[in-house]
Amino acid sequence: MTQTSPGGRFERHPRLTGAGLLAGALVALELALRLFAPVPLRFAHAMRQVHGYSRVARVDLRPSQSVRLRIDRSDGTPLFDFRITTGSEAFRIVEGEDQDAPRAARYVHAIGDSYTMGWGVDARLSYPARLAQTLAPELGVINLGVDGFGAIGATAKSRALAEHYPPSAAVYLFCPNDLDDDVQAAAVARRGHAAHAAYEAFDLFRRASYLAGVPFALRYRLQFRAGAAGMETGQTGTETNQTETALEPTKLLLPEPAAPPAPQEQPSFAALREYRDFLESRGARLVVLVLSNQHESLMAYRFCKEQGIEAHLFEVPPGMRIPDEGHFNALGNAAVAALVQQLLRKAPNGAGS
Repeated sequence: MTQTSPGGRFERHPRLTGAGLLAGALVALELALRLFAPVPLRFAHAMRQVHGYSRVARVDLRPSQSVRLRIDRSDGTPLFDFRITTGSEAFRIVEGEDQDAPRAARYVHAIGDSYTMGWGVDARLSYPARLAQTLAPELGVINLGVDGFGAIGATAKSRALAEHYPPSAAVYLFCPNDLDDDVQAAAVARRGHAAHAAYEAFDLFRRASYLAGVPFALRYRLQFRAGAAGMETGQTGTETNQTETALEPTKLLLPEPAAPPAPQEQPSFAALREYRDFLESRGARLVVLVLSNQHESLMAYRFCKEQGIEAHLFEVPPGMRIPDEGHFNALGNAAVAALVQQLLRKAPNGAGS
């Protein structure tokens, strides 16, 4: 009787061998990506280093990080190229500072999303940093802006730091997409403990792996894909070729809307009401800067007026924005800082302006 010789390892253990080959291929691909990562993938990986999962706001900055964020145009020129550095309490600080914020008796809490944080420009050019230069030494300013925040994350971050940085005033820069961001944040907050733990584990994996960043790199590349058109202003995020002395901050303010839409109940508005009460209990002032006259902005503006919250509609023109991207450039941040300075130096005027 003829015996058949045993087959190869793959024939004997096809699943195990296949899994080993796949694992080896993934490891090789991970090493190749680390050695030859294109700009979008380096951008995605850097984003994961400085951001983390939040059980309250869906996303937050991580403490004591410093990363360079760069995305190029299709012609190879940088759309933006800047650095985000966070202090030990997980908010953006100016590079080179020895501590999270200069010590002061009271502080202005600059809260909001990427527009407050100063997305696209170095920290020293962000509006909170420019504001700090004009208000010091009477008041400190802390930049609590985080890209992806709505009112829920913005107000929660301020409240968590209020003991260490007692607020004299808070300036919330509302953007139209804050309403959607807060709907997502509220959904995240309703997750159970096991779901939170799973998302935190996945977040840790994404920070450790370049391969996991490929889908996000592709998304960012498509999102920020742009040519050289729009560079006619001559400004990138970190440059300014206009004189700041020519700025008239009040020109950013929009006229009173004739009939703003009635506000609907939103997680953002509930968070603002609670935050207003929190600040009032501490003798602190709340100023809401509402960006643009889009439907969501007008609804938020009317909500603030009805709640007795000081609010101001404003817009930043294209020449003060990063071309092809939309965030405030250096000049735009300086203009917003000058506007906030003027508003804070005036007596509170109740609801609206």
